[in-house]
Amino acid sequence: MLPASFPRPYRRLHSHVIAAMTALAIAMPAAPAFALNQRERDVLKGVAGVLLFQELLRHTGKAQPQRDYVPRDNIKRPPVVHPPPQAAPPHYVSVSRTPAGYAFASYSASERRAIQRSLARLGYYHGYIDGAFGRGTYTATLGYARAIRAEGSLHTQAGAYGIYDRLLYGAH
Repeated sequence: MLPASFPRPYRRLHSHVIAAMTALAIAMPAAPAFALNQRERDVLKGVAGVLLFQELLRHTGKAQPQRDYVPRDNIKRPPVVHPPPQAAPPHYVSVSRTPAGYAFASYSASERRAIQRSLARLGYYHGYIDGAFGRGTYTATLGYARAIRAEGSLHTQAGAYGIYDRLLYGAH
């Protein structure tokens, strides 16, 4: 019998070891035909030692590290701070993809150069007369449309045709 001061896991281990030894004694007859040589006895001692050591580790709780359990309700979490919404980046559109740009591109090359010459003669266009619709042609057309109070016309292709036809054929 073990003393009361002996730790509890070892008491249970002691009872398991006694049970294992008893089972081994019953299973092994004492007949001389089953006599083991020194090497076989050493192997059995090693196996018994490993089993004993595993049992010892299992009962002392050292085989696996103990983890502290924290209930989910007691976990202190920092408050969730969402970043402020950011404004969408500006959406830039090429001037050639505006209704004024599409209308300008529908004219022939000689008509496009004539529109630029008319804008230059009126003082709105200061670039090369090349028949290309770029920022210079767009700002010149916008300035002319403001001067004749038809700035809103550039929002549609039909209105842009009206302004270009006026520059090509008519009343300045």
